[in-house]
Amino acid sequence: MNNLVITSSVTPSQQVKDIIKEFLNQFNPLESLNGGNVLLLYDERSKAYYSPCHLKAVDFCDFCDFNATIDGSEEDELYKLNRDITENESAYNTMVVDAKAGRTFEDIVVEYDKSYNPDMPLKIYGGQHRIKAIISTKSNKPDIYHGFRVYFGLTKQQKVEIATINNTSITVSNDLLDRMKEQLLGSELRDYCQEVGLLGSNQDFSDKKDSVIPTVRVARTFVVNYIKGKNSSAFDFHMPLVCKSGGIDEDYIKVREIIDWNDIDFIEAGKQFSTLHNTQRSKVTGRKGDNYAQFAGKALSLAVVASWSYAAGNYSKDKPKLSVLYSITSNLGTGEDPLNAKALSEARFKGIDPDTYRGLGARNSSDELGRMLEVFTVLVEKATEKKITKNLANAAIQSYEAKKATNNALKSLAKI
Repeated sequence: MNNLVITSSVTPSQQVKDIIKEFLNQFNPLESLNGGNVLLLYDERSKAYYSPCHLKAVDFCDFCDFNATIDGSEEDELYKLNRDITENESAYNTMVVDAKAGRTFEDIVVEYDKSYNPDMPLKIYGGQHRIKAIISTKSNKPDIYHGFRVYFGLTKQQKVEIATINNTSITVSNDLLDRMKEQLLGSELRDYCQEVGLLGSNQDFSDKKDSVIPTVRVARTFVVNYIKGKNSSAFDFHMPLVCKSGGIDEDYIKVREIIDWNDIDFIEAGKQFSTLHNTQRSKVTGRKGDNYAQFAGKALSLAVVASWSYAAGNYSKDKPKLSVLYSITSNLGTGEDPLNAKALSEARFKGIDPDTYRGLGARNSSDELGRMLEVFTVLVEKATEKKITKNLANAAIQSYEAKKATNNALKSLAKI
């Protein structure tokens, strides 16, 4: 380590020093050649040590781990901190062309960590598309040096912070940030979604809006509204909510502190919603007409997630009514989808809703959430035929608007 220059007044621990020494011996950065020096910098905000250096393509391509995680256990290896590779994007294709032409890429962010998957110690936190492009052209340009920011000895909190900062500096979905923050909180939400069937075994949340795989925001919205509905009273003006995206939602954090993930009714609600989602998809995709993607993925629209889970929580105290809510996936005719997405899209409050109104469940405003909840309420409480129809959807809109007007009137009277 004679060629390592520590630039800060803070001295790294012996553990960090040992990791750095191991890294230098294995990768021999350009800066250390011919008597040069490798700088060890200290980030005062994250309290982390890192070295800016350049590594030769042929030296690092076989040692890059695209599945960097917050937890190095084998159980958690599939749950990545970074984005999925999207090789069909034009930006990635441009990187490949540039790599073939000998482009030197800079500021690839990794941690040197052999605590898990030791054969690939360079855990990628940022720049996975650049590395993928470099790997694809390694045989043509093996001696090109590329710029890295290599971190050493990171804690869980530092891993998430650095991955978040790095991914915030590029165009990236809030859903990825949600996923990273959720990993820091723990695996309970993911475990729950795997148990009830919303995620497959060892599957993680989607890092962008998806009509098949739920995002963290969708899952959080489900959890929060189930508890909100369960704790509501018959006298409430019921209003679901949609969790915020891009990090941590306060409503979710409050619920997370009190929720019983093993509650039998809660688990059953999740399973029933998974059945609703899967049935909706199979029914819509399996028919010849009106098989639009937005109809197939209707159950994962935030308005539907919030309102259905609120209704499930609210009716958890009344099993006969709850069974009506759950039964919409049963006794479906040929081509019928349980949510009747076409009917929801055509529902209107005549004379009130503008021409641009896209129907129920298309937006996430408070009124839309209230209207969508009223669909399930009218279905359970009033409907003779326990199916969602266009007439039911239109009646639900009018019923919600009447309840809202009454609620607003009561608030005004209370001020007199």
